[in-house]
Amino acid sequence: MFLQVHIGSWDNKTESDVSWDTIAIPDPPIGNEKLIDVTTVGLVHPNARNFPVVILGTTRSIHVYDVKKISTKPLFTVILAMSLRDYESSQGRDVGPYTRGVSCNDNAILVGTHTGEIVVIMCNGETSFSNKKNLKEHRCAITDVATCRYDEITVSADSNGELIVWQKPVKGVSTRILTKQPVNVINVLRKQVIVGTLRGLVQYYSVNTGDLMCEINAHARPVNCVSVAPESAYVMTSSEDGTFIVSKLHTRKPHAYQVEYRYSDSDPSSIIMGAQFTNGRGSAIAVASFDSSTLTMYKIIKKPSAAMTASNVTSTSAAGSSSNAPL
Repeated sequence: MFLQVHIGSWDNKTESDVSWDTIAIPDPPIGNEKLIDVTTVGLVHPNARNFPVVILGTTRSIHVYDVKKISTKPLFTVILAMSLRDYESSQGRDVGPYTRGVSCNDNAILVGTHTGEIVVIMCNGETSFSNKKNLKEHRCAITDVATCRYDEITVSADSNGELIVWQKPVKGVSTRILTKQPVNVINVLRKQVIVGTLRGLVQYYSVNTGDLMCEINAHARPVNCVSVAPESAYVMTSSEDGTFIVSKLHTRKPHAYQVEYRYSDSDPSSIIMGAQFTNGRGSAIAVASFDSSTLTMYKIIKKPSAAMTASNVTSTSAAGSSSNAPL
């Protein structure tokens, strides 16, 4: 029996069709156990490689796969029972073993786990990987890990609502932030940690001071994704309420700190499980929904200028056009 991970690629500029590659991953049962589910998937690009790698985490292991040479054999594997100090004792808890949150800082690939430890996999070259000492500062299960590649800032979050800003490189703790919220997902942009909660709340915290800079009651159900576009300072949040919202983050002086609404779309009949900007400018978006075999693709266009004639104006605000790409 095989688990499957699908990798899509396309060109935003030419609006080419989406092409798909599939990694069929054998994960045979151990003893009499059933097949273990995939709990996290991430696409990261270590500086030591020419192309990204797919990180796939299950309740039993973490695998590293090459996106250019599709194979059932991973480049590297970490067995959680051998890597985590509390893996066995967690079996009796209400929540079973899992991995969640994938990020990369320079050549350090980071994967969160149910014990609160963050597994560190070093990329030493195109096909060379090694397992380094786990990060053990969290006291409960990891909910997400995120890195800003421009500032090399890495932040992790746990189920107790604590955020840890890690020193450069990812070793010691720089700042601890207590959100007092059920954190589900995070991301980092312009030295701000953007937090999406299980209550639909979106919060912005300063990396430098740990202060809460902005709080928005954005969604009616859990926030499942926070995506950022570094070139435009766009932030997108998506939720199980079927809505995604695009905002622009203003942090640079002399302008006041501001999160400015730009665009949103909603389908109450869908449950959005993930939404991502597919370019650095934030003008292209891919949305995945529960029980749907397609990705919905959006392209955000510029606001029409005042000089345009009324017959050419299609919207009074930024507009999103969508199309479906089958999985």
